[in-house]
Amino acid sequence: MVNVLGFGHYVPEGKITNEMLEEEFGLEPGWIVSMSGIKERRAAAPEETVDVLAHRAALDCLDRAGLQPSDLGGIIVGTGTPSRQFPGVSAGLQRKLGAQNIPAFDIHLASVGGLFALAAAVDLCPRYGPILAVGAERMTEIMAREPRAKETAILFGDGAGACVVSPGEGSLEVVDIRVQSDATFAEALHMEFGGTLHMEGRTVILQANRKLQTVLSGLLEKHRLTAADVDLFIFHQANLNLLRQVGRALQIPEEKVFVNLDRYGNTSAASLFIAASEAQEAGRIVPGATVVMAAFGAGMSWGAALLKRK
Repeated sequence: MVNVLGFGHYVPEGKITNEMLEEEFGLEPGWIVSMSGIKERRAAAPEETVDVLAHRAALDCLDRAGLQPSDLGGIIVGTGTPSRQFPGVSAGLQRKLGAQNIPAFDIHLASVGGLFALAAAVDLCPRYGPILAVGAERMTEIMAREPRAKETAILFGDGAGACVVSPGEGSLEVVDIRVQSDATFAEALHMEFGGTLHMEGRTVILQANRKLQTVLSGLLEKHRLTAADVDLFIFHQANLNLLRQVGRALQIPEEKVFVNLDRYGNTSAASLFIAASEAQEAGRIVPGATVVMAAFGAGMSWGAALLKRK
C-alpha cells in the first residue's frame, strides 16, 4: 500500500495577462479565452530558476506532509525545461534541500512529467521510503524565444507542484497508476536544444483526447467504477476545450473536474500537482472521496492514477 502524504505548489507573482498578449499579437478581445479558457498565466522573475521553483513547491509540500528533507528516501523531478543539459533540476533541488545520499533524478517529459514522476515514486518508495515527486517548469522563457507564435505563446506559464508518497498507512491511497508512451506522433510536440516549442495543435489535441479517454476508461473498468463513482477528476491543465471534450465523452459533469488553468495557463509538467495541491487546499478531496488524476504530453506519453481518501 502506497499513500500520498501531501501535495504542495508554488507559482510566481509575475503575470502575463490576456490584454498583454492581445496587444502584442493584434488579437480580438476574448479570442484567447475562447481558444483555451486561459485568462492569465504566471511568469517567473529572472532569479526564479526551475530549481528555485521546484524548491519552493517542495518546501510547501513537505510542510503540509509534516516531513523534513532528512525524512526523504528519494527525489524525482518531472520537467521539460531544465536550466542545463545535466545535471538535472533534481540535483539543484537536492542541494537546496540538503537531502544528501539519496537517489535524485529527472524525468525529462513536458506536460506529463509530473505524472510519470509520481508513477516512479510509487514503485520506488517501498524500497527507499518517502519519495518526493516534483513537476517544475519555466515555460515563459521558452515562449520568449523567436519566432513567437500566438498559438503557443497564449498557453504557457511558470510554476511548480509536488507530492510525497510513502509506503504504509495514510489517508490518501494510490490505488492504481498507469503510464504509457507511443512515439508515433512524437514530432508533433517537440523542442530542439536552444529552440522554441514546436506544436502541431490539431494532432496534439486529437491524440490527447483519444489517449486520455482510453486510459481513463480502462482504469475505471479495471476497478469496476464508472465516471459517476468518481468524486473529483484532476487533469493536466492544458486547454479548457480539451478538458471539456474528454469530460463529455466520458459523461463527467463539469463540476467534478478541477480547473485552475484560467489563472495559471498551461504549466506543463507542474500543472497536475499544482491542481491537486489547490484542490486539496480547497477541501475538494474529502474523506471517502475517489479521485482520478490524468495527464498527456511529450513523447507522446500519457497516464492516469486512481486515489482513494480514507
